[in-house]
Amino acid sequence: MSTISQQLSVPSYDDFGDDLGLTALPCSSAVVTSEDWEKRERGEILARWRQVLGSPEMSEFDNTPERLTCFELPEGMASVFRLPTSPVSQQLVVLLEPRGEVAGPRPGAVIPFYNPDLMVGYDIETREPKDAPNVHFGRHLVQQGYVVVCGQAFPYNTVPDPLSDASFAWWHAAAAKLHQDHPRWTGIGRLAWDTRIATDFLLDQAQVDPDRIAIMGHSLGGKMAFYAGCLDERIKAVVASDFGIAFGSTNWDAPWYLGDLVNDPELGVGHHDLLALLAPRSFLILAGFYDGPVSWQFVDAVRPVYELYGCGDALGILDHATGHRPPLEALEAAYAWLAEQFELPRRPFTI
Repeated sequence: MSTISQQLSVPSYDDFGDDLGLTALPCSSAVVTSEDWEKRERGEILARWRQVLGSPEMSEFDNTPERLTCFELPEGMASVFRLPTSPVSQQLVVLLEPRGEVAGPRPGAVIPFYNPDLMVGYDIETREPKDAPNVHFGRHLVQQGYVVVCGQAFPYNTVPDPLSDASFAWWHAAAAKLHQDHPRWTGIGRLAWDTRIATDFLLDQAQVDPDRIAIMGHSLGGKMAFYAGCLDERIKAVVASDFGIAFGSTNWDAPWYLGDLVNDPELGVGHHDLLALLAPRSFLILAGFYDGPVSWQFVDAVRPVYELYGCGDALGILDHATGHRPPLEALEAAYAWLAEQFELPRRPFTI
């Protein structure tokens, strides 16, 4: 019987849209082992991506978390913290801890999003349940025994609400402030930076198994999960829900992502070679609207790299094709896939 990883590593259709002309990796025929890949190509790709993403101009700062409050939820304990992300900003995060005692460490997961509430599944001020239960990823995972950190995107902790009805006004204001303060830093670089800090915090929890760290995100959170996961080797599995891996699929040209770099013919990097940096760690797209058949071109372009490590089926796509948010059946398969990556038993959850 095939594993769920094997099942999701093979498409159920053979039309993958217009050919994007992605260069399959590795590029050189001289790369025949994983050691060759790491010595000859991986480092160069990583260096190019770091140059594209840029870096901040900031002094050292005290990164001590500030605990604000804690409260019981039906699914476990929730603790609210502020995590310093720069000398002048702190992201709001919620730490979710499962009920009960277990022998040995627990798996951990980082869930980035606009604000933590929706991923927690509750308004953290009123404690009332949030709508859209199919994307309460943090609540789902804590039910399955994961220690979870639900994070926040930088616009909500770096600039005040502009109180404008204009589309994405808060994001535009935050991106303008970012580029004023750090002209050599991209928005997606900042999003990945803050997500890495949330990962630091997760790994500081004594009960967390450092060898079983996942990151999972939806839409914007999927973009954050993709970048943070590819760039942070501590993260062992990435589940990205309908984030739009192709540059042309969503607003990657927004100033809080890559901006005009997306349309620069001299960019020199693409999401397929960013994905190659993840190898041999596990990756799953939950495709529904912004991801779909064309997304397989990215997976297939880097599968030869994964095969150098003997894990070609660690790459997969679950194309539910039902819209932007995943249905229950897709979630069940995704969580089963994640359990398989970590050699854990499947655990029940409710939405």
